[in-house]
Amino acid sequence: MNQRLVFIGYCIFSIVISYIPLIGLPFIYLSTIFHEISHALVALLTGGQIIEFVLSPNGSGHVVSRGGNNFLIAFSGYFGVTLWSILLFQVGRKNSLTQFTVGTLILLFSATLLLWVNNIITALILGAVIAMLVFILLKTSMKLITYLSQAIAILVLFNAIKSPLYLIDGHDLGDGAMLADLTWLPEIAWVSIWCGWGVCVLYFIWRSTNSSLSK
Repeated sequence: MNQRLVFIGYCIFSIVISYIPLIGLPFIYLSTIFHEISHALVALLTGGQIIEFVLSPNGSGHVVSRGGNNFLIAFSGYFGVTLWSILLFQVGRKNSLTQFTVGTLILLFSATLLLWVNNIITALILGAVIAMLVFILLKTSMKLITYLSQAIAILVLFNAIKSPLYLIDGHDLGDGAMLADLTWLPEIAWVSIWCGWGVCVLYFIWRSTNSSLSK
């Protein structure tokens, strides 16, 4: 199958599903989980601890941490979502690696649920996403799971490119505002960095599909 056409199909699917109420919501939740887990993992890696992990019904979320490197923690959310999308797309090229990665995500999300979640809404959202991943792992064929991994990766990546734009709301809240307070760069600069990073990764994936055709 022409991988370049498949990639275009993923992109069209990602754009279309983002405008369908409810159907696209699980993937928005997945992007938010990746965002907040990126914050949480960097907080832990820089010596902090997680106080609160929250997901909201509208697809937003937040992590409250104590200690750690505030700059890296604030930067890692939007940056990390794009890294997760690269991982999902690349492992989607190998059947066994895809299954292992989905299984690892199930364990990571389950650990998050057990260790950091203390409210029912977050527990329900995270539990639903875990159930979706379990279903994909157990009830889909090995070939289909690779396509699903890549499709989800592009969906997550499109969200990673679009989501930072919501910070430009004049409210001086969120990761961009925090980084603006910590550095000499204004919020719009951080939004541009995150969006640009996502676009660069999208282009890299596009080029990698072209390379696979030329081999």
